[in-house]
Amino acid sequence: MKTDKRFKILAVDDNPKNIQVIGNVLRKANYSVGFATDGQQALDILEETTDYDLIMLDVNMPRLNGYDTCRSIRKNPKTKDIPIIFLTAHTDSDSIVTGFNAGGHDYISKPFNTEELLARVNTHIELKYSKDKLREVNKWLEERVQERTLELKEANLMLQNANKELNALDEAKTDFLRIISHEINTPLNGIIGFTTLLKDQLQDSDLFNWIHYLEISAIRLERFAKTSLLLTELRTTQRSLNSSNLNISEIIDYAKSALNNTIAEKSIKLQISTPNNVPIVRGNEFLLQTCFESILDNAIKYSETGSQVEIKVSKTDSSTLCEFIDNGKGFSERALENKFKLFAPGADPVDKDSGLQLALAKLIMTAHDGEIDIKNNHTKGSTVTLVFPST
Repeated sequence: MKTDKRFKILAVDDNPKNIQVIGNVLRKANYSVGFATDGQQALDILEETTDYDLIMLDVNMPRLNGYDTCRSIRKNPKTKDIPIIFLTAHTDSDSIVTGFNAGGHDYISKPFNTEELLARVNTHIELKYSKDKLREVNKWLEERVQERTLELKEANLMLQNANKELNALDEAKTDFLRIISHEINTPLNGIIGFTTLLKDQLQDSDLFNWIHYLEISAIRLERFAKTSLLLTELRTTQRSLNSSNLNISEIIDYAKSALNNTIAEKSIKLQISTPNNVPIVRGNEFLLQTCFESILDNAIKYSETGSQVEIKVSKTDSSTLCEFIDNGKGFSERALENKFKLFAPGADPVDKDSGLQLALAKLIMTAHDGEIDIKNNHTKGSTVTLVFPST
C-alpha cells in the first residue's frame, strides 16, 4: 500500500508489559500508537480523538472488559467503522464467536507472534484505507451527481421556458400568417370575381386573353397563400385532425373536380384505377383532399399536353397505396436528392412553386401516420406514391 499517511493504532491492555511490547512492534513498523489501560479510558480517548485507523483490544480487563468496550465503540457513529482486533488468551470457539458478535473484525491469541500481529494489522489497515477511499469517491460522486442534477433541472427549466416562448412565437406567427392570408385572399377574391365578369363581357375583345392571364395569376397567388398558411400550421402547431373514415374514391373525385379546368386546358387523359372493394382510409377530409389535389395538380402541371395521368389505388394486408403516375419529364436529380424540402425541387423555385405542393403532401401524410415517396419511371415520367396504414 503506497501512501504518505502514518496510520494510528490504539492499543488497549491493562498489562503495561503487553502495552510496551505492542508499542515497540508497531512503532518499528512505522505506525503511530496510542495507549489505554482499560476499556473506559479507551472510550474517553475515542470521544476526543476519532481518527484512529485500528484498535487492538484486550478481552480481560477490569471495570469494562473488551467485549463491552467493543459494543460501546460500535454504538458510536463516529467510531463504528474502526476495525477492532481482539487480544485474547481464550481461543475456544465460544470466546471467538462472542468477540465477532460484539463487533470485532479479528483476533490474535496471546502470547502473540510478531509477524502474525503485523500481518493482521496491515491487512485490516489496508481494508480500512480502501473503504475510506471508496467512501470519499462515493461522496465525491454523490456531490457531482447532485450538482449535475441541479444543472439538469435548471437546464430543463430553461428549456421549458424556451419551449413556451417558441410555442407563443409559433402561435403568433400562425396568427400573423392567417391575417396576411386573409388580407391577400380578400382582394384576390375580388380580382378573380371581376376578371370572371370581364371575361364574360369581353368574349370577342382583344383584351380577353389579357384578362384570362390576369385570372390565372390571381388564382395561382391565392393558391400559394393558402398552401403557405397550411404548411406553416402543420409545421408549427399541434393541429387536431378530426379524423373520420373516408372513401378514397371520393377524395380522388374531389381532386379531379377541383382541377377540371386544368385537365381540360391541357387535354389530359385522366385514368383512375381502383379495386372493386374501394379502400377506406382514416383521416381528415380537408387535409387529404388538399393532399390529393396538390399531387394531381403537380402531375398535370409537368405533363405534356394530351398525355395521360393515371391514379392507381391498391390494397395490401397492412396498407392502402395510391399512385399518381404521369408521362412528363420526371423529377430532376436535385429534386430526388432533396425530397420534400422547400425551395429545392425545381431549378427555378419561383416558377415551380418552391416545392410547396410536395412538401405540403409530405406533412399531411406524416400527420396521418402515412408515407409518401417519389421516383422516376423506367421509361418516362414519374410516380408519387401515398401509403396509408390499414384501418
